[in-house]
Amino acid sequence: MKAAIRSLAIFVAGAGSAAVFAGLYPAEPISPEIFQERLTKVLVEVEALGGYVAIADDGRIGIYTNVGACVPQPPLPKFPAGAVDARSLAKGAQAIVQFNQGLIHEEAQPVYVVGKCRPYAGSVAVKY
Repeated sequence: MKAAIRSLAIFVAGAGSAAVFAGLYPAEPISPEIFQERLTKVLVEVEALGGYVAIADDGRIGIYTNVGACVPQPPLPKFPAGAVDARSLAKGAQAIVQFNQGLIHEEAQPVYVVGKCRPYAGSVAVKY
């Protein structure tokens, strides 16, 4: 009887460990080419969203709803293929982390509106 209970406990522990590892690691293999292709798509999307971020802190993200409405957007520099603006990318990445924190802490409104557009550079409104 003890052997059966011991075997069952070992089986349950092994199955539990397998379930935990299955949730932590992706199931399918990936090649460097596919990884790079997927990462490039994410990079572009995160950078695009980062352009709207005013502040991302404490599990909440404040956004501007129409960034270019107040100040015309200057032309972006020419980046190599696949590369994006590092400042917008950093804001987007920060927003992703804070959004996840908000979800973990069950924040009722993780994204909120700060204003219509980004203030002028000389404005005292929001400091970055």
